[in-house]
Amino acid sequence: MSMRIKLIIIGICIVVVFIIGTININQKINGRKTEDHNFITVEDNIITKAEALRLLSYLYYDKAAREALTFDITYEDSQMSGWYDTYVNAAYHMGLIDKDITENPGEALTYGKCKSLMDNLILKEPGFQSIYQGLTFEFTNQDKDMATKDFLEIYQAILSDPGIGVVTPKPGGPTISPKPGDPTVTPKPDDTIASPKPGDTVRKTLLKEETLLVLGKDASGENPGRMITDQGKYYYTNSADYIKYLSPDPASQEEKDNLTAGEQQGNSDTGEKKGASTAGEEKDDPAAGQNGEQAAEEVSDLAERYLDQGIKALTCGQEIVYIWSLAEEEITLHNVWIKQGEASTLEVFVSGLDKTFTTQYKLSDSLQKVVGDITIKAKKVVQLSVKPDMIQGKVLRIGDGFIEIEGYGKLPMDENMKIYNIYSTLSEEPSTSILVGYENTSFIVSEGKVSAALITGMIKAENIRVLLMTTNYKDIYHSSVKLTGTGKFTVTAGGTAKTYKKGDVVTIEAGDELLKQGRITVEPVAEEGKIRILSIKRTSGNPWYRGHIEISGEDQGLILVNELPLEEYLYAVIPSEMPTSYGPEALKVQALCARSYAYKQLLSNGLSRYGAHVDDSTSYQVYNNIAENENSILAVKETYGQVIEYQGEVISAYYFSTSSGHTAGVSEVWINGNDLPYLEGKLLVSEGGQGSEGEGSEDMEQYADLSSEESFRSFIKAKGLPTTDSEFNWYRWEVTLSAQNLKKVIDANLKKRYEANPEMILTKVKDDGQGKEGFISQPVDTVGSIVDIQVVKRESSGIVSEILIVGSEGTVKVRSEYNIRTMLAPLYDEIVRQDGSSVEKMSLLPSSFFALDVNKKNDKLASITLNGGGYGHGAGLSQNGVKALAEQGKKYEEIAAYFYKDTDIGFIYE
Repeated sequence: MSMRIKLIIIGICIVVVFIIGTININQKINGRKTEDHNFITVEDNIITKAEALRLLSYLYYDKAAREALTFDITYEDSQMSGWYDTYVNAAYHMGLIDKDITENPGEALTYGKCKSLMDNLILKEPGFQSIYQGLTFEFTNQDKDMATKDFLEIYQAILSDPGIGVVTPKPGGPTISPKPGDPTVTPKPDDTIASPKPGDTVRKTLLKEETLLVLGKDASGENPGRMITDQGKYYYTNSADYIKYLSPDPASQEEKDNLTAGEQQGNSDTGEKKGASTAGEEKDDPAAGQNGEQAAEEVSDLAERYLDQGIKALTCGQEIVYIWSLAEEEITLHNVWIKQGEASTLEVFVSGLDKTFTTQYKLSDSLQKVVGDITIKAKKVVQLSVKPDMIQGKVLRIGDGFIEIEGYGKLPMDENMKIYNIYSTLSEEPSTSILVGYENTSFIVSEGKVSAALITGMIKAENIRVLLMTTNYKDIYHSSVKLTGTGKFTVTAGGTAKTYKKGDVVTIEAGDELLKQGRITVEPVAEEGKIRILSIKRTSGNPWYRGHIEISGEDQGLILVNELPLEEYLYAVIPSEMPTSYGPEALKVQALCARSYAYKQLLSNGLSRYGAHVDDSTSYQVYNNIAENENSILAVKETYGQVIEYQGEVISAYYFSTSSGHTAGVSEVWINGNDLPYLEGKLLVSEGGQGSEGEGSEDMEQYADLSSEESFRSFIKAKGLPTTDSEFNWYRWEVTLSAQNLKKVIDANLKKRYEANPEMILTKVKDDGQGKEGFISQPVDTVGSIVDIQVVKRESSGIVSEILIVGSEGTVKVRSEYNIRTMLAPLYDEIVRQDGSSVEKMSLLPSSFFALDVNKKNDKLASITLNGGGYGHGAGLSQNGVKALAEQGKKYEEIAAYFYKDTDIGFIYE
């Protein structure tokens, strides 16, 4: 090869390398990642369609609602897809654009296209007609690319509308905040509420101005693209920096004055094209602007650019829409954990981050492991206030804005109260981490308020606190309480105790003088003694309680809490949940489940506002409805401390009475629930007999998926199918509900169920906000006469998760098994079980595993017939299935592992 040819080849290679390098540099400048080679050039300071739609989407949807929308748009070219897809889809759901996308969202927005978007918005919201008034630009040259500053001007006009209640200032202008008394409505996902209609106030809760101190980035890996601030964590992956357009600060004004002549003219010719974006690509950096306007020398990541600085941002939920100014004022970080301070250095733990700040002045004293407020300005600590006062005691209750601590009474909580775990790895914890009934937390008190809680040790979950309900479990508030004891007992109030002898009866009324001294405690003198509450009736009569009883007064009445050892609590749970005649192995399984469930509930702290962990009703586990006995006590003692674990964590041990032969997954029973790997729905049948695991059996294959009507009907009517529950009465049942009785039950429950679960009761409307028929969540109390009832959705386990009720005055879709069982309750009709026995006046349908048949007379609904199986929600362990397996000789560990997949036995008291 000649030297000349070699030089030509080398020259070509150099040119290729130069071109590739130039492209890569250009991409880095614009913060983009290339997925194809079809570049769309967009000028600096020109807004893209994608960015315009992103901004508009926040008028209706926050991040969760936007991502929950059904994805209905289609791109003419799949290469058009990009980071903006969910925003474009949201704009379609808002009625701003068509579902068929023929133009690349990455292209520049023209003034004409902007006018079209605004006109469509006004069609939905006629009140927005005023947004065109007072604009500093016109839409006359409709084919010209739109300046970013002009779009932001009209966007602020939208935000300034009284129907929004939030505004970002125009350049140099003031901030207008929401007015007191503005209504708030929490936005719902798309499957529960349609796009807002004219007059709706959903947007009032969406957009908000906030001043944030940027502390860093979320490095957890669970939620990438989140900025950590003093006010919480905010997603900022697609956020924009609009300081040069919107900041009222003089320093920013000079930059605005230097905008090109073309930018200032808006509709006139703009200058040379500088930026570039790529079709169908995502951002290479979380904070790169949508139009590529950052200069190459700028730090493109917003969290890094404004680290330790205050910013003013427009937010939507936990997402930053854009930054519009730097905050020049001082910002105070309240109740920070100060690790140590020396000279001019302060090491703190704040918002989950270890931070080191320089102080403006040297510290007069060294600091270590204290709580205090620090004030930041210009990245320095300019003020420090340490809070040294600490108290400790058993937490009795955590109410709305207060903590009740034994020996101190009710103390108000600082609105910026923090909770720190300081006994192991330093961390900031949620409010549920302060467990009632325990003393593992110290409290920092300042000016009479609790500023911080310091968790100083692990919980050894030995005691549980049970909220006691009235007779028939009607209420948590008692008008009065009447007590006695098996032996001597004391009544303590305000530190003064009075002793009563066996058989003495003490009555405490709401408003009793003793309650003015605080909480009243009633407890037996002898360790083995019990307190009997004569004002409560259960199946076993007036119940006896181990441990002690606490009585507190509220405006609604008296609250009763029984605190006792967890193991002794189980003595009276087991017989209330399972007949003790089921035998020792079955009772030991029940003990495992009950202990696991109680442990999880104890740590979740769900009833801390009442000073309890659980209540004694079916809302948790039934406690002391049937008194403890030798069998239940023995089952607890033989499984002392044992729980069911999955990968080292105690499981949520859901259980129910009787299966239909198939259990359900969590999300099939509780629609908003998260599926758990150990609670998968499974067919409890095989050719090997009750409860054996013959995965290859013909029955297993035939009935593994029961989501179709045909397969479920075949399953529910199959004879001689060997399952764990097939010998029990509730295994199969049938009921016919008359149209008249259906109406009575539905009318009695529809409003209640809507108020309890508004997202689960959906009403059919002619206009769902998108110009078509659909279902929305709105108040409803009747559908009139019942015309038809249909199964809308059946899960793979066979459980019905949605039904349609058609009435003369409306149609509703009812979701979730509990709501369905309530609406179809055989309160006035007789239900027949598989042995021919009948049951009346049931306030719930036995289960949601049923086939539905409509019976008509003269073309009108006369009744419906339900052929069903099982009793209870159907997730987890079947108690009657446990009995059957125990009778086959299986041990309690085997039985637990059968129902809870891949689990082991653990111990909670180690």
